Amino acid sequence: MKIRKLTFKKPKLFKRLNVPYRMVFIDDESLEEVASFRLTKGSVYILFSTLFVVTILITVSILLFTPMKYYIPGYADNKARRQMIQLKKNVDSLSDLVSAQQKQAMDIRKVINGEFDGKRDTAMLSPEAIQNAAMGSILPRPEDIKKGAITNTPKTSGRRHRRH
Repeated sequence: MKIRKLTFKKPKLFKRLNVPYRMVFIDDESLEEVASFRLTKGSVYILFSTLFVVTILITVSILLFTPMKYYIPGYADNKARRQMIQLKKNVDSLSDLVSAQQKQAMDIRKVINGEFDGKRDTAMLSPEAIQNAAMGSILPRPEDIKKGAITNTPKTSGRRHRRH
């Protein structure tokens, strides 16, 4: 039986990322080498990822820390937000007022046209009964005056009361 030797093998992806390549910039007219770089796919990937993240960070910071943030839809400062809430309250109260006025105008039209769908009062009073009820609550009745006069008469026995 053969004994196998255990060795750690790098995955193929990491092997391909670490293969070195040379990037050379050459001037076409003079065929002179302008610049030369030794790169791997991994370093190029890291370079572009870093540039991508830095670009996003710069864009976000420009939008958040400059007045350009007000051009973002849905983003408003506190003053505008408070003003919008106040205007919404005003619109709600005005719409309630308009609906109440419309109901009142409709009720007035019904009364003018003779349409009455309310509950009728069954205890109709005559003007004389109203007058008597109003005067009776203000002035005492004659019967009460007579009773009060009879019960409250002072008894005089001939003696005078002394003042202290």
